[in-house]
Amino acid sequence: MVRLLENRPMSEDGRVIVLVHGAWHDASCWAAVESELATRGQRSLAVDLPAEDPGLGAADYADAVVAALGSEVAGPPVLVGHSLGGLTVPVVAQRLGPERVRALVLVGALVPRPGLSYTDQLRAEPSMMAPGFGAGQQRHDDGTTYWPRPAALSGLYRGVTDEVPAAQVERAVSGMRRQGWTVGREPTPLTAWPAVRTVSVICAQDRVVDPAWSRRTAREVGAEVIDLPGGHFPMLTRPAELAEALIRAGSPAAS
Repeated sequence: MVRLLENRPMSEDGRVIVLVHGAWHDASCWAAVESELATRGQRSLAVDLPAEDPGLGAADYADAVVAALGSEVAGPPVLVGHSLGGLTVPVVAQRLGPERVRALVLVGALVPRPGLSYTDQLRAEPSMMAPGFGAGQQRHDDGTTYWPRPAALSGLYRGVTDEVPAAQVERAVSGMRRQGWTVGREPTPLTAWPAVRTVSVICAQDRVVDPAWSRRTAREVGAEVIDLPGGHFPMLTRPAELAEALIRAGSPAAS
């Protein structure tokens, strides 16, 4: 099932910013960014991926995004992927074709390499994940993983309470769900990096995806870099700054 959160304000050229969440989250994690985009007259679609299904991979996630787009989009979208969402949005861009995508934006994101799985990449490049990431994560019998609340606060969300009140982090953690891992074990369906404008939003204090790795990878795929202070969840901690960065990434004047 695909759940779609939608903001109706329409930018002058019909541009829509499509927001794809990362692991253990859903479309609601973008709520503050959607609100900031709406106040700027920018339309957005936040797509809920079928991430709890252990058998589904990046092609299935891309299907969900394309289905959510449907006939709602008047112009080429800006495709935004946060964290694990970075394995999906390039596949969506490949599916749509370069003439139908305005820009591809990676926010603290994993970046797929054609021919490899995320697991292959991690073996070859253990520095892609920040030191200590993953401690406390638990696994169900079906292979899905989850974070018990204390581990989520001290692991996945470590340092985030330095940026926002603890109550905000608690609410974010309470909404987390299981994550299936076919998407991480399978070779990516991406055959080549899409020939579209790519922007990498790198969070300086990211404690999940290593910022130095993100910077190197941005050079490899020819991405422009937008630097943000703070940690891995700017949609929670810096929604206004992130919204401005996404609008800038999709601006015709900047392309």
